Amino acid sequence: MMPRVPKWEGEPVTRGYVEMRKCAARGTDSLAADSMRHLHTRQHLGKAVVICEQPVVVLSAARKQWLKLSRTLQKQRASTLNADKILKYTHTITRMQHMRFSVKTPLEQPEVDVYFLTPDQLHIMPVHCWTVYLTCPASFKLIQSMILQLPTEALIVDYEHSLSWKELEMGSKSALEERVHDEWRQVQNFLQAYRIDIRDLSTGDMHNVEAMDNALDTLLGVSRKFLQTANEFQRALELARPFRIGRDIRTSYDIVMLLAHRVQALSPGAFTQRFLETYNEDDTFFLYDKARKKFAVIGETFQQTFTRHVKAGRYHLAGALRMLYER
Repeated sequence: MMPRVPKWEGEPVTRGYVEMRKCAARGTDSLAADSMRHLHTRQHLGKAVVICEQPVVVLSAARKQWLKLSRTLQKQRASTLNADKILKYTHTITRMQHMRFSVKTPLEQPEVDVYFLTPDQLHIMPVHCWTVYLTCPASFKLIQSMILQLPTEALIVDYEHSLSWKELEMGSKSALEERVHDEWRQVQNFLQAYRIDIRDLSTGDMHNVEAMDNALDTLLGVSRKFLQTANEFQRALELARPFRIGRDIRTSYDIVMLLAHRVQALSPGAFTQRFLETYNEDDTFFLYDKARKKFAVIGETFQQTFTRHVKAGRYHLAGALRMLYER
C-alpha cells in the first residue's frame, strides 16, 4: 500500500476561499435563482449567509427559487420507478422543505439554515457557516471581521467584485477544485494497491455486477482504510461544489461513492446517509424484501445469494450479508 501524501502539502495558508460569480441577467430574481442553484449543491455542508441590501425582498425571491428547485426534483422523482432514486430524491426533497430561511441574526435565531443579512448585521456569524453570498457593497473591515469567524475552508461567492480578496488572504475556489483532483489520485492509488480497476466496474450505462461484487468483497477486508480514503475524497468534493466534471470522470466518482455506500452499510457501526447523498447511479443492491425473503432485483433468496458468493470465494461479502440479513 502506497503511503498517503500529507494533505495540501506546500499550499499557501489562507483564511478561506472566494468564487467570483456573475448572473446571466440582472434583477433580484435572477440573482436569487443563481445563488439558490449554487446553494443547492452545497446544502449538506452547513449554514449559509446571503449578504444583501434588502433582506426581506431577497429572501422572498430566494424562497420562490428554492421551492421551484424542490418541485423540479419532485417531478424527477415522479418520473422514475427506481426505488433507490426515489429514496434519494425523497431524502433531498425532505431536507429542502425543512430548510429554514430568515432575516433575523444568528443571535436571534441560531437554528436557521440560511440567513439574509445586511452588511451591518455581520458582527456575529452563524456557527458552521460554510457558504457566504456577497451581493452588495460591504467595507473591507466588515468583511475581514466576518472572515475571521468562518471555517478556514469556507467559500465566499462574490457577485459584487469590489474587494481585493488577495489582501484579505483569501484563496481561489480553484484551489478547492485542485484538492478534489489530489484526493481522487489518493483513491486511485488505494484501489490500484488492491488491484481494483474502476474501468472494469461499469459497462456503458450499467454496472458490471460480478466485478462490483469482487471489488466489494476486497474492500470489506480493508473497510476502515477504504472508508477513510473515500471520506477524504468526498469531503474535498463537497467543499469544491459546484464542480464541473466530464461524464466519464463523474461515472468513476459515482462508482467509488457507490462502493463506499455499500461498504459502510455492510460494516459494523452507525450507518449514515453520507455516501448515499453523493453518488448519482442506481443502487438496487440492498432491496431485500423481508416479507418475500428475496432480493427484489435478482429474485434470489438470501441463501441462494449467500451460496453464490461463497462459491465465488467472496467470503467477506457473504459474511457481511449474513450479519445484515440474519439478525
